[in-house]
Amino acid sequence: MAEELSLEQQTARVLNHPFHRYAGLELVHQEPGKAWCRFEVNANSISLAATLHAGVLYGLLDATTQLALLPMLEAGEQATTIDIHVSVIRSVPPGARVALRAEVLRKRSTVAFLRCEAQTVEDAAGTVAVATITKSISNHA
Repeated sequence: MAEELSLEQQTARVLNHPFHRYAGLELVHQEPGKAWCRFEVNANSISLAATLHAGVLYGLLDATTQLALLPMLEAGEQATTIDIHVSVIRSVPPGARVALRAEVLRKRSTVAFLRCEAQTVEDAAGTVAVATITKSISNHA
């Protein structure tokens, strides 16, 4: 039987993932059903068009929703993304700081529905992208 990880250990596991570290993901706030993260658009997250790479953005939106859901999971439960829809509203230039705000819309025994919004810190009124994410919940206890 696998050792049960604490919330702090699970959170550290997400944040220390090589991709998340490479992209510069930082946790700002976490509580049951909510998480706020941030990152700066740098050479590691730039596309060939010299703006924030959409794939990097998708991955960080998904990671932020995972951080919002972790405090709500029961012992032995794990969540896996099974569906993601992202609407990218505008491009983000190099050097911009991006804030990610995730919330759990609904959690059932086997599925969770989440939402995450990305905004540039310099222009808080300007949404960059909105994601809706569905995660399958399984128990590995």
